[in-house]
Amino acid sequence: MSILQLDFAEPFFQVEYLEEETRCRIGKKSMVINLAERDRKNILLPGGRKILPLKAAILQDVEITDLHKALVVRDFEHCDLSSGATVEDIKKRWKTLYEMSGIERHRGLPYYKSPKFCTGEGRDHIEINFCYVSEGGVPSGPHRDHDRDFDEVHAQILGTGMMRIYDYEDREHVHQELTMTAGIVHDRMYDRKGKYPWHEYMSVTPGIYCPIELDRK
Repeated sequence: MSILQLDFAEPFFQVEYLEEETRCRIGKKSMVINLAERDRKNILLPGGRKILPLKAAILQDVEITDLHKALVVRDFEHCDLSSGATVEDIKKRWKTLYEMSGIERHRGLPYYKSPKFCTGEGRDHIEINFCYVSEGGVPSGPHRDHDRDFDEVHAQILGTGMMRIYDYEDREHVHQELTMTAGIVHDRMYDRKGKYPWHEYMSVTPGIYCPIELDRK
């Protein structure tokens, strides 16, 4: 049983990582993301409701139970992206996507990434960070391969974004758009072998989203 106070998104967000916690009290409006994908454990809510693995809920004034692995973003709306001072502070503290990846398709994109939080080993290894996009309508670049073998989904924290899925590498052959507002984690795009279609994140409005990576080995 453990509750870790995480600093990767400070001072903008208060984030906790919980493991094997029997119960958790949620006061102010907060986002709870169930990370227990490998164990297939639900987080239980009052009235028989539940948060499925790799899904999220926005909750307030409630006690939840059976938190096997969870991320809690407390009072997430406290981060005001309409504040010029907040936005400038994010840009100063977080690195650009290009600085983080070194990938040419990321050069000049208005994406800013927080440091990563990592936990667990083998198939229990999870990596999480937050990404701020300062403009709407900006795609991150189609891809289907990653720097290591992991399952990935994205949770929208603030604003609106989408995952776009393509038949081919170019954007002319989009066949699905998965729109996400705050508290939404898109459905899995990878198959049982971990193979991805061509895909990319695209901002709809300025916002913050959370990539969640779970190692496959």
